[in-house]
Amino acid sequence: MTSRWEGTRQLIRPFTDQRSRRLLAAFLTSELGDGITAVVVPLGVYAVSDSVVALASTFLGRMLFGSLFAAVGGTIADFVDRRVLLLGSYMVRAVLVAALIPLSEANTVAFTVLGVLVGAAGSFDNPAAESALRTAYRHDLQSLAAARKTGKTVSQMVGPAIGGLLFGLGGLTLALGINVLTFVVALALLGFKRLAPGKGHMMSGPRKVAPQNGGLGGASRLGSYKGQLPPEVSMAFVSSAGASFLVAVATVLAVPYLANLPDAPAGAYGYALAAYSVGALLGLWLAGIGTWVNVRLKSILIFSAVAFGLITMVSVSIPRWEIFAAAWFLWGIAFGPEDVVSDSRVASVVTDRWLARVYAAWSIVGKMGAAGAYVLVIAIGDLDIQFGFVTIGLLYAIIIPALIIVLPKETRERTPLPKT
Repeated sequence: MTSRWEGTRQLIRPFTDQRSRRLLAAFLTSELGDGITAVVVPLGVYAVSDSVVALASTFLGRMLFGSLFAAVGGTIADFVDRRVLLLGSYMVRAVLVAALIPLSEANTVAFTVLGVLVGAAGSFDNPAAESALRTAYRHDLQSLAAARKTGKTVSQMVGPAIGGLLFGLGGLTLALGINVLTFVVALALLGFKRLAPGKGHMMSGPRKVAPQNGGLGGASRLGSYKGQLPPEVSMAFVSSAGASFLVAVATVLAVPYLANLPDAPAGAYGYALAAYSVGALLGLWLAGIGTWVNVRLKSILIFSAVAFGLITMVSVSIPRWEIFAAAWFLWGIAFGPEDVVSDSRVASVVTDRWLARVYAAWSIVGKMGAAGAYVLVIAIGDLDIQFGFVTIGLLYAIIIPALIIVLPKETRERTPLPKT
């Protein structure tokens, strides 16, 4: 019990440590705003256009522009002051969301296009925030990864719920007005952050590199690899693409599957998503307090991939919504170790001057995995959904571990991080 309490206190520390607390708070607040935008903009597009084509185009455009913005933002963030970049991005996003309010009644096309850009804009500054956090908190990357992933999960749960509630209570104007406020608050939180010396980095304490629970002390120089990424990064990318693919397939197919179950309540899909979120929070906590220093990342990712595939199959083994929700709860727990350990290992082997680009590429890889899933769902059409879940789960449990197995193993040497 004592070790778990100490581990939990260690996970909470990034939220209170002066090196990370304001940046973490600003990042989470902006993500809350992104969650509101993710719901309000599609609802607004459909309300002003009454067009399913416009609605679908909003989602597709957000994914495509999000990938482009992530690539550009990640590259820029490694060469400029990340704090200034974040301040500018939050300010622009607040202005763009505010501009949506008058456009909702004046120009449907302009509202849709600007809504897509606003929805994708978060991808531009995410690499800067992610890399700045790792630079500032390198002494305990596992705790930071667990805190960061937990905050992100909560934001993704709360933001859309707030957006839907505000839209229902006061319509588009109220929802967008509160949305603007979230970015203003993020701007204010980050404005108090002191900038310490160091080109392109945001820090408020001395740069120290100490052993951290996440495992490997980093020594890779991503930019000097001759056409080859560090093994930890390659494995994380493959795992992320696969997981994004599986999640996207499952979340799309779950809608008709649960709708057609005879005893499923109207809110079964929402209950399943809530069960997944609760499981994810539990999995992140367990992964954060665990000791993974002697466990290879490859072993964790292989085990996780097999578990994801099997749980996908089990979710439809008995046609009851309770079984489906319980399986998604276990699915959320299983994501914990992969999420936390991958993050801490990748951050530990990539130098500060490459962090933003790596996190940008990581984000794009995930988006491409999800895009592949959407294409597959369209291609399989009217295929039996239960059979689809079982087949995709089985293939995933075989193919993804096989891909990870053939990748090079990570190194176990512990050398100091190079200064940049």
